[in-house]
Amino acid sequence: MANSEVTTILNFLREIGLRFQESPGANGFTPGIDIKDGVMLIDTTVAIASNILHEAGHLAIVPEEFRVYFQSNVAGGQCAALDEAARMGAEPDSPMLRAVMQTSDTEATAWAWAAGKHLGIPEEIIILDEEYSRGGEAIRLMLQVGMYMGIHGLSHAGFCAINKRISDYRGIALYPALERWTQPAGLSTS
Repeated sequence: MANSEVTTILNFLREIGLRFQESPGANGFTPGIDIKDGVMLIDTTVAIASNILHEAGHLAIVPEEFRVYFQSNVAGGQCAALDEAARMGAEPDSPMLRAVMQTSDTEATAWAWAAGKHLGIPEEIIILDEEYSRGGEAIRLMLQVGMYMGIHGLSHAGFCAINKRISDYRGIALYPALERWTQPAGLSTS
């Protein structure tokens, strides 16, 4: 049985259109979660809130048409998405290429933090102390003060602004608020 945070997260994933299936026995990079063809497989009796948020972050921040490339090995999906963007003729600094390039672990962490804060999940559950090689507390502090490098990646991918001045100038949400929860399909290649 899923705890209340997991239930809250799964409802949120449905709302924002990220695909997942409850799948007893699912197990990938993190216990209770696997990714197949861009769909999260989640064993709700094993998976914990912080891991679901983080893995969902990987899928949320990649342009929609490239999610299908994401499997248990997220890095393989990132490489496949970059290759496909190149085949599509994405020019340097195009919205598509910027979005694909900003799909690393740090951006997924920053997205997970923003989503957890949005959902009202306690900070110590969004990122556990023992995660990130026991650096979870330090990462939480960096996210709290807006000094985590993944925030900049989300900003470059069009999700948010990194400070109030830029937020006001661009008319875009100030982190940890996000302008949108997923990266859409069809970003410009030029």
